Amino acid sequence: MKLKPGFILRKCGEAEIVVPVGANVEKYKNMMITLSGSARMLWDMLEKGCERADLVRAMLEKYDVEREVVENDVDLFLKKLTRAELLDDEGL
Repeated sequence: MKLKPGFILRKCGEAEIVVPVGANVEKYKNMMITLSGSARMLWDMLEKGCERADLVRAMLEKYDVEREVVENDVDLFLKKLTRAELLDDEGL
C-alpha cells in the first residue's frame, strides 16, 4: 500500500502537519493531519510503499511494546488514512 500523491508533510513549530496540495486542495480543503513521532515513521514508510507487516515490524523494532498493541495501533492508523481516502490501497 502507498499514500496517494498530493499531500506534503511540513514541520510547524514542534508539530508535523500533513496538508493537501495541488488538485487535492479543493477536495481536502478542511483537512489537516498532525502526526506523532510514531505516526510520522509510518507515514514515511507509506510514502515509499509497504505492507502492513512492514509497519508492524518497524514499530516493534523501535518501541518496546507488545505485538498486539502495535498491531492495533497500526490498524487504527491505516483505518484513519483509509477513511480520509489517503491510501491508494485500502490496506485493510
